[in-house]
Amino acid sequence: MPQQKECVFCKIIDGEIDATVLHETTDYICFLDKFPVNEGHALVAPKTHIEDLDQADWNSLFKFIQQTHTEVEERYNPDATNIGVNNGEEAGQTILHLHWHIIPRYEGDLEDPRGGVRGVIPEKRIYRD
Repeated sequence: MPQQKECVFCKIIDGEIDATVLHETTDYICFLDKFPVNEGHALVAPKTHIEDLDQADWNSLFKFIQQTHTEVEERYNPDATNIGVNNGEEAGQTILHLHWHIIPRYEGDLEDPRGGVRGVIPEKRIYRD
């Protein structure tokens, strides 16, 4: 799929918008989020405009995510990380260019981090036996 003229990530990839790039290959790019949850919050995106998971080349994508995860850990030295994708508007995706979030987590950044990504629905974050 060709680049989309109005897509902010396509503009970053094409160099029209500045971003701090942590790592890139011919197929993927990793850059810092403009509105980070924590220091080092990075986004991983294919350089081709892909809107959903069905279009992803999983083997090369996950290899790249592993590499960028290591890069984020080495640069920011977090205590842990969350890695996730919002796939579709109902899942909270606001930029319709497939991308993953690598969010460094630091001790004390949330009083009770239990439940992790389950927090997308706050009342279901903490589960009970």
